[in-house]
Amino acid sequence: MALRADPTGAYPEGILVATAPRAGRSSRARRREARLAFAILSPTCLVILGLVAYPFLAAIYLSFQHKMIGAPARFAGLANYLELFRDEVFLRTAYNSVLYTTVSVAIKFVLGLTMALILDQERRFNHLFRTLLFVPWAVPIVIVALDWRWIFDDLSGLLNNLLLTLHLTRNIISWLSDPSLAMGCVIAVVVWAGTPFYAMTFLAGLQAIPRELYEAAEIDGASVIQQFAYVTVPRLRTIFLTTVMLSTIWTATNLQFVLILTRGGPASRTEIFPHLAYETTLMARRLGMGAAVTLVFVPFLVILIVLLTRRMLRPVDE
Repeated sequence: MALRADPTGAYPEGILVATAPRAGRSSRARRREARLAFAILSPTCLVILGLVAYPFLAAIYLSFQHKMIGAPARFAGLANYLELFRDEVFLRTAYNSVLYTTVSVAIKFVLGLTMALILDQERRFNHLFRTLLFVPWAVPIVIVALDWRWIFDDLSGLLNNLLLTLHLTRNIISWLSDPSLAMGCVIAVVVWAGTPFYAMTFLAGLQAIPRELYEAAEIDGASVIQQFAYVTVPRLRTIFLTTVMLSTIWTATNLQFVLILTRGGPASRTEIFPHLAYETTLMARRLGMGAAVTLVFVPFLVILIVLLTRRMLRPVDE
């Protein structure tokens, strides 16, 4: 503590004012906060290093090796990656993965937003409708896939029996065995299971928008479409981006639907990266090649996450 004359004149002349060394106190406070932050974040950093960083680096190292289960590894350099990019199945898988993810996310977005806008309106039995809407999202993925595999079954499936009973078709349709129908069927199941997540997320965002904004826009003569474009969309922009980012990751990395419904067939028409990695690693027992398949898929997700995250962090007025 130091004594100095009062420069403001607030105290009588000759009175010295006690002051504390603020710079030293601030520096000590920053050091204490840094030590506290380090202590709090250390367990999280250790978990990330042990469960994320180490397996990821080990997968990179493994992708440069010829490694079979039960056999010693041999360094292969870029041989695994060169073999992948020369493989027609891998190229078909890349196309399928982009198509499967893009179409599924787009349809879920449109249907989810439509359902949210409908359920946001006041009407009777709204709570019942919202509960029923959430059921597909609450059912485990394996159960959903098994149920839909039975629905699409050629002989005993609900869909074929219904079409035959209503005389809408005379022939049995091979929904999951027809190359022109299989991917559409898988996407339909993914949309059915994932749309409730979009609807409930968008509905929560809609209910958080102040009604006064819509009333003011209506007084100014804005139509329903203009209210949606200039009030609803800007207010839901962050929710849109976050939901799309999460759903894209979940959809692109999901294995169960393709594994249970089609196992990548027919003729690799529904093969996607997660299932190809599963088949290569566990079925063919090629650990090095399986790691390479997975790592080729990672950059697409990283680029998507970076683009969406940068978009979310932009100021609203941009």
